[in-house]
Amino acid sequence: MAQGVRRPGRHSRQQSRVASLLNGNGKQQQDSSSPKATDEATVSYIKRTLCKKHSASGVPADSSDEIDHKSLEELLPPLTSSNEIDVQLYALIAVILNLFVQTWYNRITPDQEFVADVVRIIAHCTRGLEQRLREIDLECLVLEELPIIITQHIDGQFAVPCSALTIR
Repeated sequence: MAQGVRRPGRHSRQQSRVASLLNGNGKQQQDSSSPKATDEATVSYIKRTLCKKHSASGVPADSSDEIDHKSLEELLPPLTSSNEIDVQLYALIAVILNLFVQTWYNRITPDQEFVADVVRIIAHCTRGLEQRLREIDLECLVLEELPIIITQHIDGQFAVPCSALTIR
């Protein structure tokens, strides 16, 4: 091998696994630059990951045609009051569950109720969080309480005032 010419090592950069998962088959779509095509690919990935239900025998209980024709709002509980935000949050949840949970969980059992339970718990938590965030006085938090907390943190006084932790 000539000097100055290096072969790529074992750890050279590769295309993201997330991008290939969202596209379905790992190939780039021709019209993937349009937001509509991206949203359709995202919704399709969410449905494939979070909406597949299996019976006790491991055979899919719902046909894929039935899932494909239903909207995401009909298949999954709402996470927030905005459908656009829900799609993005469900995409994030689907990627995390697919890459980090289902890889080991599917080796134990083909049952998909665990995924459905995780989705229901996350939906319950996000709706509660959104409700609590609506009740916060943001102006008071940002202009009065946050500077006090930051100053105390910088000065080494880690006691947080009780009013900063309460929701008004």
